[in-house]
Amino acid sequence: MSESLKVLVIGDIIGKAGRRALQEHLPTLIDSHCIDFIIANGENMAHGFGLTQNLAEDMFNLGVNVLTNGNHCWDQRNFLNVIDDDDRYIRPMNFTSHAPGRGWTIQETAAGHKIAVINVIGQVFMGSWDCPFAAVDRAIQAIPEDVSAIIVDMHAEATSEKMGMGWYLDGRASFVYGTHTHIPTCDEIIHASGTAYQTDIGMTGSYQSIIGMKIEGALKRMVERLPQRFEAVERGASIFATLVSIDPGNRKATAIERIHIPPA
Repeated sequence: MSESLKVLVIGDIIGKAGRRALQEHLPTLIDSHCIDFIIANGENMAHGFGLTQNLAEDMFNLGVNVLTNGNHCWDQRNFLNVIDDDDRYIRPMNFTSHAPGRGWTIQETAAGHKIAVINVIGQVFMGSWDCPFAAVDRAIQAIPEDVSAIIVDMHAEATSEKMGMGWYLDGRASFVYGTHTHIPTCDEIIHASGTAYQTDIGMTGSYQSIIGMKIEGALKRMVERLPQRFEAVERGASIFATLVSIDPGNRKATAIERIHIPPA
């Protein structure tokens, strides 16, 4: 068996609290687990809503290799103008064909292994996007044979739709995982085919909140059913991530481990 690739996937990074937690802990995680490649979902990095080029650069400088996205992709409107400039950030490939950016990318580890990362968004309770299953088929057909791993971020609300994607890509992807719901699931598994799966990585943000947002505003909106601005909690973040070991010779996962670093 070839030496395993260690790929770390970080759940949705929520605002300043999530960014601070990664600045504090990610370098140690990289060293202690001998991590080769890092993927993070960045759609909530800017105060909980969207992503900016400067914030993306901060994550890349910390060691993140690819930033995926989701339904908040365009909340920071300037991102529309910069997403084409760097293939290290991607957006759901089943967005409208008019959307800028790309839905998948291939990046290399320091040792030269090529990692393909695909981003799709679900349809159930998420909007009238194009079919994520057809989109991921197109990406996999276009990915060259010399990649060492294929990783898929399924940004979706419904757990059943995420699980459906996991089984749809059974034997074709190295790791299929869900983002968006901000709550970590303990169903990590490696299928007999060698495809690893987890329904949701969970958020990297404050859990003294309602999915990363200040409790008062979120509750007011729920109870009164009137417009209310959500604000991200800025301190006390937990890191939730998942570490997957992948055999680059056959793209199969050999180990999967959830990682939780609570606030100090």
